[in-house]
Amino acid sequence: MIEKIQNELQEIAETVKAIVDIDVTIMDKNLKRIAGTGKLKNKIGSKGPKNSVFQKCIETGKSYFISNPVKCEDCLLCEANSNCKEKAEVCFPIIIEGKVEGVIGMIAFSEKQKDIFLKKQESYKDFDKRLSELISSRVKENAISNKLKYKSVELLTVIDSVDEGIIIIDKNNAILSVNEYIKNELGKGNIIGENIEEILPLFIINKFKEKNYRLEEEEVNIKVKEGKYKFLLSLVPIHMDKEMVSAVITLKDFNKLQRSVLKISGNWDNYGFEELIGNSPNFVQVKEQAKHIAKGNAPVLLLGESGTGKELFARAIHGESDRKNELFLPINCGAIPENLIESELFGYEKGAFTGANPNGKIGKFETAKNGTIFLDEIGDLPLHLQVKLLRVLEEKSIVRVGGIKPIEIDCRIIAATNKNLIDKIKKKEFREDLFYRLSVIPINIPPLRERREDIIELATYFLDRFNKIYSKSIKGFTQGSKAILLNYSFPGNVRELQNVIEYAINFEKDELIGEAVIKKRIVNYREDFLEEVGLKEMVTSYEKEVINKFINHYGNNTEAKKVIAKKLKISTATLYRKLEEMN
Repeated sequence: MIEKIQNELQEIAETVKAIVDIDVTIMDKNLKRIAGTGKLKNKIGSKGPKNSVFQKCIETGKSYFISNPVKCEDCLLCEANSNCKEKAEVCFPIIIEGKVEGVIGMIAFSEKQKDIFLKKQESYKDFDKRLSELISSRVKENAISNKLKYKSVELLTVIDSVDEGIIIIDKNNAILSVNEYIKNELGKGNIIGENIEEILPLFIINKFKEKNYRLEEEEVNIKVKEGKYKFLLSLVPIHMDKEMVSAVITLKDFNKLQRSVLKISGNWDNYGFEELIGNSPNFVQVKEQAKHIAKGNAPVLLLGESGTGKELFARAIHGESDRKNELFLPINCGAIPENLIESELFGYEKGAFTGANPNGKIGKFETAKNGTIFLDEIGDLPLHLQVKLLRVLEEKSIVRVGGIKPIEIDCRIIAATNKNLIDKIKKKEFREDLFYRLSVIPINIPPLRERREDIIELATYFLDRFNKIYSKSIKGFTQGSKAILLNYSFPGNVRELQNVIEYAINFEKDELIGEAVIKKRIVNYREDFLEEVGLKEMVTSYEKEVINKFINHYGNNTEAKKVIAKKLKISTATLYRKLEEMN
């Protein structure tokens, strides 16, 4: 602690020497000489003698006055006793916060100095004591000063490292300080002393006094280099002696805040079509179709049974698009309560309804305004919101609940459903115009039973994944368990297969996943299926699956059946006969 003010201590020692013509030395608690005058100046940095009075002063915390250093009892064991040139000395401990941190001594090296020293010993004792107290005080001040300096540097470093703008203003709105974000990101450099109007629009500044310099996440547009960007502004006053002396403004980048708050769990960065597992011809064809349209901006409608991976396709399309660095926001239209879904999708203005956030709320479309919105279970969207969604698709803008001002957005919409929307249109449950607007690019994702070649590849992928999650080391599947997986229809599709493998990983005790653990999870598996049925039954079962798929897609009326027959390259009469057999 003493060494930190070494230069200042040397100046004190030299001053004392000039005034009283007595040499001064100052040591730290380890007997290292920090300052010295006369003969002692050359010894700065070296250690003082062991068993000396200085060491005893440090150890006991007591002061010593020595009139005959060589013969004094306190000096007999000093390692420098035989070579001691001192004639008299006085030393006082330097005590800081109750601990001895060093010692200060005044030393006479001549008889003349000794005579004066002895005559004025009380004065020198008092003087030395005051010097000790002065040094103690200065060390404390220096420690406090260094602490404050460190805290100041620490605070400034933290402020400059924050990925948002920070501005400090006085009570007259003059800028006192700005952080690096303001200087670099907003291009506002030499604005210290300027009015805050240099950065913020007047309407928000007028709110400062009106709201007693307290604002929370007010939306504000600020010109940044070549364009305007939206920020969320907060303002907090700084008071001293109950008087507001300054205020801190924080500016959060709206788009960056969206990404941090709404980041979807899991590592979805750069998710692409190579992540979609499967090499069966019909699955590869669907992947190529989706990849082909990924770069565009047209709406996409993903059709397929539950569990076929519609969201994964949507993410892959987003990951291959020019919007891949923007937000991908999935929304389950069937999971949000009907009385909340409008405000969730489109947001609301301040005071739009009782219980609303007083600052209003940003909706999902506005949040992902330059990214991709994935509307899962689109068939469950209420009719009155289908009208608003149609407007979004046609006008590229939304209006918040309780608002009148259109807000421009440029998000791509990918919708998905496992329901027959044509059927819902007939029942007046889904708007026909919205259907055609959404299905500009329809993509049918095949169920797992129609891509059986991919089952073992998918099962192996899930095996590796869950081995890591559960710290297991299962190496694969027995031939019997593979046969069960290949012959099972998987009504829950890929999601069901995933659940089966996760279950097996947890309960299998051997190196390979066997038949027994798979059978326990696949409740509807019939071991004797292949023995019971022949080729005719297998063909009939497959035909039923295909026909049902087309009916679910095109409908069940007369015109739809004509289209289905044409697609299947059979006569309408043959289709009716097969439907009758199926029934």
